Amino acid sequence: MNTLVPLVPNPQTSDNSLRTSELLQRFLEKHQGDEVCLRDLFDELGDRAFGTTLLICALPEALPLPIAGISALVAMPLMLVSGQLVLGFEQPWLPDWIADQPFKKEHCEMVISAAIPFLEQLENFVEPRLPFFTSPEAERGVGVILFLLSFIIALPIPFGNMLPAIVIVLICLGLIEKDGLIIAISGMVSGITPALLLLVL
Repeated sequence: MNTLVPLVPNPQTSDNSLRTSELLQRFLEKHQGDEVCLRDLFDELGDRAFGTTLLICALPEALPLPIAGISALVAMPLMLVSGQLVLGFEQPWLPDWIADQPFKKEHCEMVISAAIPFLEQLENFVEPRLPFFTSPEAERGVGVILFLLSFIIALPIPFGNMLPAIVIVLICLGLIEKDGLIIAISGMVSGITPALLLLVL
């Protein structure tokens, strides 16, 4: 029976002093099995709630990686978790069949290895500022933006997944690092994303 389970941090692995790119690198070094699941990643990334959950799900689409069928796998948890943010949930919840779905370690390594330098560049520009945009009230509005971007990712638009996924990653970094400026700028970019995608159709 599938149940909806909270994504809670493992106190033995959580470390909020490290940046997301550093935690992903540690994850690669610690997990040597043939398969991994989303819950393993969430445990490693610690108590970063919605930002971390959505960022991990969006990364495979934000990077030009040759992994077939990944859009269908990431769109569902993206929409589910962003919807929970809109509704004011205190922490993200995922069905156990999604959280425990096994992925090949080689695919996970491909995504994380490509993501680390990408995140390191972005992390150079994020810092706590404009706290209004990271308040609980503002986060509900951010959730609406994330849900709409997730819906776009779910659509069968050729080459239409990367831009909304990149915007999601930027917003999530803003949530994680409490950077309201990044969230505000990314929110404005999300407003023109549908128009840009129409140009490629």
